[in-house]
Amino acid sequence: MHAARFLVPRLEGDHIEDRFEDYLRLVRRGVAGFIVFGGEVQHLREAIARLQAEAPLPLIVASDLEQGLGQQVRGGTLFPPAMALARAKEGLLRAAFEQMAREAAYAGINTILAPVLDVNTNPRNPIIATRAFGSDPREVARLGRLMIESFKAVGIRSCGKHFPGHGSTGLDSHITLPSVQKSLSELESCDLIPFREAVRAGVDLVMPGHLGVPAIEPSGAPCTLSQRAVDYLRKSMGFSGLIVTDALNMGGLGGYGEGEAALLALRAGVDVLLHPRDPEALIHSLAEAAISPTQQDRVVRFRRDLPRAPSAERPSFDPALSERLAREAVRVEGSVPALRKPFLIILSDDDEDPARELVSGLSGSLSGYLALRGREGIDFNRLDPGKETVVAVFSPVRAWKGGPAPWVRTCLAALADRAGVFISFGSPSLLEQAGASGCRIHAYWPSPAAQQEVARLLLTRGD
Repeated sequence: MHAARFLVPRLEGDHIEDRFEDYLRLVRRGVAGFIVFGGEVQHLREAIARLQAEAPLPLIVASDLEQGLGQQVRGGTLFPPAMALARAKEGLLRAAFEQMAREAAYAGINTILAPVLDVNTNPRNPIIATRAFGSDPREVARLGRLMIESFKAVGIRSCGKHFPGHGSTGLDSHITLPSVQKSLSELESCDLIPFREAVRAGVDLVMPGHLGVPAIEPSGAPCTLSQRAVDYLRKSMGFSGLIVTDALNMGGLGGYGEGEAALLALRAGVDVLLHPRDPEALIHSLAEAAISPTQQDRVVRFRRDLPRAPSAERPSFDPALSERLAREAVRVEGSVPALRKPFLIILSDDDEDPARELVSGLSGSLSGYLALRGREGIDFNRLDPGKETVVAVFSPVRAWKGGPAPWVRTCLAALADRAGVFISFGSPSLLEQAGASGCRIHAYWPSPAAQQEVARLLLTRGD
C-alpha cells in the first residue's frame, strides 16, 4: 500500500519558501494533499500552484476557514464566527459564504473544513460555542446546508464536522477525549439532524470528532477510530464522500501513538488522515498495512475531480460585507442605561490589547477604565457600583485554551450585580453563567467593527 496517499500533512504558509523542498518531497512521496496554516495570499497561491504542478493528481488543499480566508491567511477577509452569522438574513449570508469560497479558490485552497454542524447545547462548551450556528438543530442544519450549497456554487469542497456532534461536551478534544453520554435516540433527535441534512445537500467530506460516544461505539473509543461510527455514516446516513480524521496531533487521541491511531482509523474505514505530527515516519509505519481498495479508489476519485490550479479570478477582498455582518449581529438584552461618564472594566484572557476600538470609541465619555489581563487581584468593593459601570469580556474561543480562564469567571461573578452593562466579545452564555444582572450586549467576537458598534450603542441607546 502507498500509505502516503491517505495523508494530508500540515503546510506552514509563513515558511512555505523555506520548506518548499520538504513539501515537494511529500508530494513526490504521494501525499493526498496539505492542510494550510498561515501565509500571505499571493505567496501562498504561487507556491501551491508549483506543488500542484508536481502532483500526478490534484492535491487536496484544505484549511480551517470557518470564518473565511482571513482566519488563516493574511490578505483574506475574516468574517464573524458562525453564531454571529446566524443572525444575518439569508441573502447576506449566502453572499458571505460565496466570498469565503472565492477567496479560498484564488489562494489555491480547494477544500474548506466547514461547516461546523455541532449543535451547541452545552452553554459551558469550551471549544464549540460561537463556532456553532446555534443550539437549534434544525437551524444549524439549515445554515450548514446554505454554506455547503454556497461553496459548491464556487467549486469549493465542504466538510461537515464534528460527527456525531461536539456541541454537548464540556471538554476540548484538542486537550483530551470528551465523552458524549446520550442515547442514540437523543443523538438522532438533535445532534445528527444537521449531518443528515448535510449529506442530503451533498457535503463532500465528513469529519468524525475525537469523541467517545458509547451509543455509537460502546467501547468508548474515539469515533475517529470506530468502524461503527463509519458504518453509521455510510449505511444509516448514506454518505458516500470522504471521511477525514480530525487532526492526529490532538489530545483527544492522547491514549494512542500516532501510528497506532492512524492504522486503526484506516482499518475502521476512514479515508484521509489529517495533520500527522511526522508524516515521513507515519508513511514508513503504515508501509505494510493492508487497506481496502475501496478506500484507495475513493480518495483517487475525489482528487481527480478537484480543481488543480488556483482560481484565475481575483476576488475583491472587500471587508465591507464582514463589517456589516459584525455590526448587525450585535444583540442587546435589556435596556442600555443612560451613560454620562461610564467607568469601563475590561477582562481579557486573550490578546494583549484586544479592546483598542472599544476604548477609542468611548474615550471622550469615559470617567476611566481598568484593564485586567491576568490573575491580578483587585477588590471590586472599592469601585463605586451602579449603572455607570460597564464590564467588557474578551474571551474568544480558541483551540487548546480549554474555555474562558477561571479568573475571568471569578471576576464576572464578583461584578454580577455591581454594573449596569455587561458585554461579551465571545460566547453569550458566559454572561448568563455569571448571573450578570444588568443589560447584556452580545458581540460574539472582538473585531474592530463589532467594538465600534458596541461603543455606538453605549453612547446612543440610553439617550
